Amino acid sequence: MLRANAITKRFGRTLALDGVDFEARPGEIHALVGENGAGKTTLMNVLAGSLAPDNGQALLDERPLQAGSPRAALTAGIAAVHQSPMLFERMTWEENLALGGFDTGAELLDLAAVAARARALAAKLGFDLPPAGATVENRSVAERVRLEVLRALSFNPRVLILDEPTSVLAPSELAAFLDLLRNLRGEGRIVVLITHKLSEAIAVADRITVLRRGRVVARTIPAETSEEKLAGLMIGEIVIQPDASAMQLGPGEPVLQVENLTLDDHTRRRILDRLSLRVAAGEIVGIAGVDGNGQTELVELLAGVRKPGGGKITSIGAMAVIPQNRDLDGLILDMRLWENLILARPLREQVTSRGWLNTSRAIDLSRELIERFRIRAPGPEAIAGALSGGNRQRLEVARAIASQPRVIVAHNICRGLDLAATAEVHRRILDFAADGGAVLLISSDLDELLAICGRLLIISGGTVRETNPGERDPERLGLLMAGARD
Repeated sequence: MLRANAITKRFGRTLALDGVDFEARPGEIHALVGENGAGKTTLMNVLAGSLAPDNGQALLDERPLQAGSPRAALTAGIAAVHQSPMLFERMTWEENLALGGFDTGAELLDLAAVAARARALAAKLGFDLPPAGATVENRSVAERVRLEVLRALSFNPRVLILDEPTSVLAPSELAAFLDLLRNLRGEGRIVVLITHKLSEAIAVADRITVLRRGRVVARTIPAETSEEKLAGLMIGEIVIQPDASAMQLGPGEPVLQVENLTLDDHTRRRILDRLSLRVAAGEIVGIAGVDGNGQTELVELLAGVRKPGGGKITSIGAMAVIPQNRDLDGLILDMRLWENLILARPLREQVTSRGWLNTSRAIDLSRELIERFRIRAPGPEAIAGALSGGNRQRLEVARAIASQPRVIVAHNICRGLDLAATAEVHRRILDFAADGGAVLLISSDLDELLAICGRLLIISGGTVRETNPGERDPERLGLLMAGARD
């Protein structure tokens, strides 16, 4: 049995865990749920040895685990997959997996053998791996998560801890992943699943523990609870989802136009194939698709990070881009919150005069945005890396909307957000569109797209097509996302 006894952990003035008790048994999937900043990831890091608690103790089979030692936890049989993938960006995926349990231990490292073993395990799990020799820095967030899962499983762990593993999976990939968790349970392993998707917790877990503001507030089983009850326990209030239909979003003039966009990779493989779309003022246009069909490259082209092989992008007014990987592309984690916020030129211009930065004005502006967007942080001077994943996401959204652009391009904008935070972000996006802004929302979450988008496009094989109202059921859309033809 995996146990945590009276775990307490502070980060400065923030009490992340307050005497938390937790246990998980062999042959069960134990879901750990809670709002952003509730302490879920901190508890995971204590159990996996990444953090030493201030008080309390973690045990496996009644044997104390060495505090603050990931190596000791791994040796004991505990492997973790973090919400933000911890991979070496400039190394190939084979080299990253060789640092796991795929290495044969021979005197010379055989990357071909590592790749073969990894592909065999990936095939059992129902997904493909990148081309040989591809570096991690060029892979999507979903591909990074899959690599993390493979690396964790390569150690043949007794305990597998997963932090938001399904947040970037398409509907066609989700069922296979949940089946994988059930198979691991059937092998007698302990699976700890941290998730904000309460429907998944109820569908797959044997037991559920609810954290709220660093304390355990409930322990239950799926048969005795519901999504509504869990949401109330997590947040302590009823979450009212914004009603997109009541916003009366009337599209105006085209603000963003993409015409016949093409892009090839270094092997001349076509990534985007004459892709065209338009977004009008006052409109939220969604793009749904299985990860790896050109979404990331499209966002990078719109952000100006890449140059297209052909085609044209036209934008009337400023554009703000919210990338899906907040830790690598969206924020600088070693910088303070106010420093991250003024990375946006419009915000920086508000606090500079004749080229000189007024630090006190920047801090005051940041304090106002932190309160306005409900970012849970000690203050503007806090380091961005000290925030929970969900609050980092809110920081990205706050910076984009406060910059007052004409267009927002958002990629998996609610990844890792709890129910209240998701509803708040959706409300902000709807208000932005209602004020005449144009939004291009690229997401793996069909529920999100169906909830707030007017027009919905499907991206597959680097091309897009618009759906009609008769195709807007999840099963039909899931098939189209997976590449089904008419």
